[in-house]
Amino acid sequence: MTVHEDLAESVWQDIQKDHNAVAAMFRLRNRHIRGEMDEGGIHGTGYADALGSSARYRPEKWPLHQHAAFVELHALIGAGDVTYTCISTGGTPGADADRTGNAAKLAQTHDRFTAELDMCQNGADSDGTLSWSGPLRVSRPTGAFFYPSACRNAQQSILVYPTEVREGRAPLEVGDSWPSRTLMHLQQYGAVARWPYGSRLIWLFLDFNRHL
Repeated sequence: MTVHEDLAESVWQDIQKDHNAVAAMFRLRNRHIRGEMDEGGIHGTGYADALGSSARYRPEKWPLHQHAAFVELHALIGAGDVTYTCISTGGTPGADADRTGNAAKLAQTHDRFTAELDMCQNGADSDGTLSWSGPLRVSRPTGAFFYPSACRNAQQSILVYPTEVREGRAPLEVGDSWPSRTLMHLQQYGAVARWPYGSRLIWLFLDFNRHL
């Protein structure tokens, strides 16, 4: 088991100490399996895969410690400890082997950012880096929710307020990456950038405890 999987396993062990937390995790797991984590509210298309994805295993086949890491990430965002911003690129990522093609698409990343792909990798901790200069304006979740309309079927939206984070850099993970790896990067660096398969966007996650 890898270091990031060990981290996820410790999260799962902590969740098991509280039956309410276990129930909450399985509710979110079921929503994820049903494909509900990319619809409306704060999520937007690609949110679930940005937290973590696997082409080899569908969510219903994930180990429980990966669901634990997934729910931990989602909870950190909902509580306002972590936020994300979406960044345009030149397209969706291709296969891992097509590093030249992926690098060309990343060269078209929004000019506020610099996305660099490690062309060799060779067991590196990430696929590359995403950096930005100067303060970055982002929205910080407050932990509170509201209904954006009086429609009976309206979904809750999270209440946010604008704030700034200092310039910095984040490890970039392209394509598939387990939620445990996303969580580990956040704990190590206070930031992680995800460019999941099927998404034209890089999702930059920021930990306010480290990037204010």
